Amino acid sequence: MSESAGNTSKLVAPAPADTPARQDVTAPSRGPRKLPPSPPPNGTAPQPPARDVAATLGVRGKGHRDASWKRRLLGWGIAVLAVAAATVYVMRHRTAAPIHYLTQLARRGDLTVTVTATGTLAARDTVDVGTEVSGVIDLVAADYNDHVRKGEVLAVVNTDQLRAQIAQAVAALEAARATAQQTAATVAESQGQAIRAESLFARQMISPQDVESARASLARALAADANARAGIDASSAALQAQRTLLRKATIRSPIDGIVLQRQVEPGRTVAASFQTPVLFVLASDLARMTLALDVDEADVGEVRAGQAADFTVDAYPNRTFAARVRSVRNAAKTVEGVVTYQAILDVTNVGLALRPGMTATAVIKSRQVRDALLVANAALRFIPETQASSATTSGPPAAPGAGNRRQVWTLRQGIPVAIPLTTGVGDGQWTEVTSGAIQPGLALITGIGAASTTPATAADTTPTRRSTGPLPIPHAH
Repeated sequence: MSESAGNTSKLVAPAPADTPARQDVTAPSRGPRKLPPSPPPNGTAPQPPARDVAATLGVRGKGHRDASWKRRLLGWGIAVLAVAAATVYVMRHRTAAPIHYLTQLARRGDLTVTVTATGTLAARDTVDVGTEVSGVIDLVAADYNDHVRKGEVLAVVNTDQLRAQIAQAVAALEAARATAQQTAATVAESQGQAIRAESLFARQMISPQDVESARASLARALAADANARAGIDASSAALQAQRTLLRKATIRSPIDGIVLQRQVEPGRTVAASFQTPVLFVLASDLARMTLALDVDEADVGEVRAGQAADFTVDAYPNRTFAARVRSVRNAAKTVEGVVTYQAILDVTNVGLALRPGMTATAVIKSRQVRDALLVANAALRFIPETQASSATTSGPPAAPGAGNRRQVWTLRQGIPVAIPLTTGVGDGQWTEVTSGAIQPGLALITGIGAASTTPATAADTTPTRRSTGPLPIPHAH
């Protein structure tokens, strides 16, 4: 290199083959210059530090990943602890909402225990009218709902064959009578011969064999005569049977009543060989009917003969009919696993409004109590939603399920207090109290209302419960 006056020359190191050339313009030198490092002797480019290479490539080590994961866990833990602390704070400083109890007053009144069952109405006396004569129906003289009298003609079966059989029976009777006349003559003849034989034998004019032969002839004649007379009786009976069939070919009403069903048409052939065909169904009097109820086995013990009942039918939903239990049958009926017993009730069909076959829903008055002390069933079902030891009791607690011993709850200075009692009969809404510290007018707890609801004595006995967990009951101090 050379230097000229007034100019300062600059030393530039040759750039590596894989890097762009660098040019540096500097001011005039005021002192010694520092030259860049010389390239390696072998001509390769200088290597950057390993740390910078990792940073450039975005590669981190295992220690760096562990530190990042720990920082995240620490952040999550702090957030969870903050939420838990806030929840505890809110729970501790929350103001308990006041409890409003629904109550209903104990009262005195009449209580009727009832049993409800369904059944079917039917005519009290029903008669199936059939025929014992086979043949073609020539005449049908009655129709549905016709009122008939006893002995009135309902239908007539063709009698041509019956009349021919009667004529044959008459001829057979005449033949039997003629045979009897012949046997009677033979008896008379045999009797004369026997008498003469006895007389001759007494005078020793004939042998003993002749006498015995005459006696045997008389005996045979008497037997033949008896057989002939029996033939007359048999022929007479056969004729009577044919005449009876002829009379039965005319089908008559056996009772005074009304025709419920007619199951025959003129020209139909009926056969009475093995089973009597039913042609008419008659009811004696629809003013008196029966109601057959299917009483559940759980209620049959409450039903007895003589009890009064009321029932309704779908045809007259706003009308109530009266009935009375006549009997309770001992035979059980099982349908799909349900066991019932049939109770028969007598019904007076005023105005003939009821019809056979109607479905009725009956309420049987099984028991009635006058001027009883009554409590609502909802009060008997109510149990405070807390442990039994947290509530004060007035007297010894009633053991659940021990006979009719129960307990109810009342409020004394805002504190629920249990009152043991003994119950009697109930009708599903009210129950009789037979003993216990209960007086008419005492407000008994039947449930828990909403926070905005004031204690009421409404007839609604269905308790409403809150779903926010057990409710605290104040303790008596």
